[in-house]
Amino acid sequence: MKQETPQNPLVFQLGDLFRLVRQSFESEDGPDVTRAQAKMLLSVWRNPGITQQALAARLDIATMSVCRQVDALEERGMLERRSDPSDRRVRRLFITEKTEPVLKVILKQLDEISDAFLSPLSLSERDTLLNLLDRVITGACAKKSETKK
Repeated sequence: MKQETPQNPLVFQLGDLFRLVRQSFESEDGPDVTRAQAKMLLSVWRNPGITQQALAARLDIATMSVCRQVDALEERGMLERRSDPSDRRVRRLFITEKTEPVLKVILKQLDEISDAFLSPLSLSERDTLLNLLDRVITGACAKKSETKK
């Protein structure tokens, strides 16, 4: 009797998919930003006025790493820090007009990569997969919050 090959564990599947997506993003002709910078720009664009501490928590990276990336993006005129009107010690992050065309390229590139990776699936299967992933992520976030208490 032939033994059935077990399915690859989820952790390995997600790791493989992440590696392939990362390689695809880095190999594309896109904007002159790293994947980490693109993720940061998108986060600030979606959350205008976010603090560096909140951005670090959202991206799950060290505050000093965020500070270095923000410094580099600010130097290029892509992000700006503004003082919080109610607490001058707090600096809030905003994208600049210079960043808007870069964001369009990033979003287009992400759509193309998503389409390429999801091409084996029907539209219905894509919706199902994305909805299931949202549920898994929401559940994992809830579990993480419970363990912090």
